[in-house]
Amino acid sequence: MRLVSRRQFAALALAAPAVAAPTLLASDDRGVPPLPTVRLGQHDLSRLLVGHNPIKGVSHQSRALDLEMREYFAADRSRGVALLEHCQSLGINACQIGFRPNEGAIEEMLRTFFARGNRMRWIATLYSLPQDADAVQREIARLVRMDPPPLGIQQVGNTSDWLMKQGKLDLALESLKRIRDAGVLVGLGSHNHEVIDYAETKGWDVDFYQCCFYRSVFSLDPAKAGKETYEEEARTSMTRTIGQVSKPCIAFKVLAAGRHCGSRATIEAALRYAYEHIKPTDMVLVGMWQKHKDQVAENVALARQILAHGPFSQAGLRAGDRADKKPAAGFRRESP
Repeated sequence: MRLVSRRQFAALALAAPAVAAPTLLASDDRGVPPLPTVRLGQHDLSRLLVGHNPIKGVSHQSRALDLEMREYFAADRSRGVALLEHCQSLGINACQIGFRPNEGAIEEMLRTFFARGNRMRWIATLYSLPQDADAVQREIARLVRMDPPPLGIQQVGNTSDWLMKQGKLDLALESLKRIRDAGVLVGLGSHNHEVIDYAETKGWDVDFYQCCFYRSVFSLDPAKAGKETYEEEARTSMTRTIGQVSKPCIAFKVLAAGRHCGSRATIEAALRYAYEHIKPTDMVLVGMWQKHKDQVAENVALARQILAHGPFSQAGLRAGDRADKKPAAGFRRESP
């Protein structure tokens, strides 16, 4: 399989459990056509979001590509800000940006972006393990002190998956409660549908799930853990879960970390599959990297084209094709 230098992935932020049909985001003053949006809590978010992995040099392809991405953004720190501003100008109105304590450059990029008067909403990521309650509290406090604060915080899927492997997923409940107490939306991320199934079956107090289409290096299968596996079984299982859960979802790695990016046609096919297999209250999150071509414009154009037609479009929702679809009764729980 030929890999191209393009990193894509998906992520996040929602709340209200009630199903709401997408609305339209007002176009900018250049007359750019609008993107459909969904109502999440008190926010109208575009159904296409931008993520942070390329900015952080995480390609999920090769060390060489990781390095190329890191050097691209490190060589000119304004490139990260420009990326977000370009997304905003074309109708993407929310991003998912996570930064650990040692990722000050990412935090500074976000601060600079907002200091320039930009109004894009953002979703943060919680990296601290729940076993270290003090670290969790410090990290959440640092995030909500940002100006503006995130509209939501999701527990990173790496943590959720590790806890599930250890048979300790319930430990996440305390971290999620701390997010709730901070006054922002609560998200649970995972690369394995079993994690989402478990939380849904237990009725956890979350506002949204962040769901990876592929298990990647975070598989619950010991034989596959740590390996970059992108198998159709994973995508099928996760989209089945997304369709059943009662909460909104943010689907990410829908382009399989560039493995579906050999041509415009394969990118379109992967995005179309994503939108056709998630709920009308769900979103797609992808990473975008501008070094070799304008991925932002390409992704926005394809998303706009896909969402303008079919049962998941505005017309289809008004016709009642999917707007009243409810999660399937008798939600299944599958053990890892």
